[in-house]
Amino acid sequence: MQEKETLDERLPGLFEPDTLLPVQYFEAMRKKHLLEGEKRLILSVLEDAIECFMKCIDASTSKGQRLFRDADEWIAHEDKRWVFSFDNVCDMLDINAEYMRMGLRKWKDKRLDAIARRRATLALEAERAAAEAAIQPAAAPVASPAAPAPAVAIQKPTKVAAKRARVKRRPERVRIAKRSAGKLRKARA
Repeated sequence: MQEKETLDERLPGLFEPDTLLPVQYFEAMRKKHLLEGEKRLILSVLEDAIECFMKCIDASTSKGQRLFRDADEWIAHEDKRWVFSFDNVCDMLDINAEYMRMGLRKWKDKRLDAIARRRATLALEAERAAAEAAIQPAAAPVASPAAPAPAVAIQKPTKVAAKRARVKRRPERVRIAKRSAGKLRKARA
């Protein structure tokens, strides 16, 4: 019959060192390093999709709108057949895909509500400004005798003056440097 080991017999075995050959140690480290690189690549796919999702939600360009739409469809699509599907990427990174998807949906809903509120506020302010502009010319104030007349009339700038104002002049140092370089080239020739 087998006899049960006593605690005194098992205790020395618990404190014996584990033997590990250098080949075994370095093989384990090499595999870990390879997996880290693969996981970093997969993580970068997920990060890029989430960045496109969050930054391009209110994009005005067609490229930005397409990036948002593609990321949104990728996140919403529940598929395990494709290697780089959202579900598989999350599984490879030990992330709960449903939890991540739910959090991104909530963020999207909140952000879209904030964008809609901001646009409504801007439209309301534009309407108010247009209404005030329409009312002011109709009810132009009559010059009161106590108010002095302006000494100099403000003139509307001419087209030429407006064009000159838009043209940016180079700083003096740049113009001098270019002029000097041109003179130097002529002197060498």
